[in-house]
Amino acid sequence: MALARQQSVVTYSSSSGGVTYTFEIAVDSQGNISARNIRGPKGLVSDPYTPIPESVLDDIAEAQALVAQMMDETQVDSGTVTFTGQTEQTVTVAAGVLNNTAYRVVYTTPDGTVLRTESRTTTSFKVVAPSVYGSGAAPKVVGYVVLVTTQQAGVTGGTLTFAAGESSKAVTFVTAFHTDNYRVILSEGDFFKARVTNQTKTGFTVQLPFTVPAALTATVGYDVFV
Repeated sequence: MALARQQSVVTYSSSSGGVTYTFEIAVDSQGNISARNIRGPKGLVSDPYTPIPESVLDDIAEAQALVAQMMDETQVDSGTVTFTGQTEQTVTVAAGVLNNTAYRVVYTTPDGTVLRTESRTTTSFKVVAPSVYGSGAAPKVVGYVVLVTTQQAGVTGGTLTFAAGESSKAVTFVTAFHTDNYRVILSEGDFFKARVTNQTKTGFTVQLPFTVPAALTATVGYDVFV
């Protein structure tokens, strides 16, 4: 069976003067984005001479930009791996899902344990714990998500390198987002947890829980979801 996406559709609503309009933003197989099926208080707006409030037109333009960002962001593979007393586990990725090793993996652990990724290949990677994790009697099931950026690093994904004496770094988007209501997923390069601060339409700051010691560095990968 040959499966190919032909179209993706996202539905939005916009209110003006107490009246709500709904509309769809469609993306075809070639990546073309269009607005369609605009509905107002009297139903479908099919007459080109029917006025649409300026604020609603602005929202339609913003929705098109948001969908363009969403379509360009990432492709995701996910699953679970179970620790029963190991310090590392190997995850196999189906052939063809990844075509390079420049991906990140984000983990969800049942107890907040920080894990890291090692030995990345296009068909597998290792999930590494800081010490023996789980047991036969009390297994630890870890969820993982593989993130593959589809835009150049520095737009919606990348890696920050912190030098000695640094504890925070700012990320500035090449093009400002149309909203500051986005989500940033961090993937730390070692056993520590960073956090996001100062989140605006133009970027955000990644804060480490420490200042990098002399002669050392620290890395944090990031991916942005609208």
